[in-house]
Amino acid sequence: MLAGKEFSMTPKQKEIAVRFIVESDAIEAIYSDELLVRRQIDQDWQEGHVGVLLILHELATHRMPLTHEIVCAMQGLITAEQHLKQGGARLKPEYVGQYRKIAVNIGGKAAPAFEKVPALMDEWLKQANSIPLSHSYSVNHADLIRMIAQSHFQFETIHPFADGNGRSGRAFVYYLYRRLGFRPFYFSAVLRFNDYYRCFADPAMMEDYFLKRSK
Repeated sequence: MLAGKEFSMTPKQKEIAVRFIVESDAIEAIYSDELLVRRQIDQDWQEGHVGVLLILHELATHRMPLTHEIVCAMQGLITAEQHLKQGGARLKPEYVGQYRKIAVNIGGKAAPAFEKVPALMDEWLKQANSIPLSHSYSVNHADLIRMIAQSHFQFETIHPFADGNGRSGRAFVYYLYRRLGFRPFYFSAVLRFNDYYRCFADPAMMEDYFLKRSK
């Protein structure tokens, strides 16, 4: 997937990645070993949740667009290792690295029928890849943040996978921030009920959440 490790992370970027992974897992009641995550990042680990952020970091640095193959591969890396972490369950092979073929619920509501997922993800990819790569007279920093928030809201509304949607969706937020040259924020597990989960009721609330976290 990658030509080489031309763009390694800075120490500050590594610390952001560590916190991002640990918090994103914890939101799903999956608990990572922070020291192990840090060591794997230092070793340019290409598997699991660490591998996802390192791969997306390089793709973003090269400003490479997302594809169906990349999206499924990232979910596959995240979910394939989750049973090795406290709180994580081993998934059936058909739930790893491919769009779902089952019905799922989001907060007690039915997600779109699985037959619609490929077409919905086509539209999501077009939206995510069309976010401008720089500011312009008509698109400022806040507008770009709102676009990323809308992308995240839509991804989670589609819920394209049988599992790993939250962690995958947040990883793509990390990618979009890096692709635009912005410093990613991490999604706080402690604040997820009061600040994050409630935003799925309204995309405008998600935009406000992203803007607040991006300061």
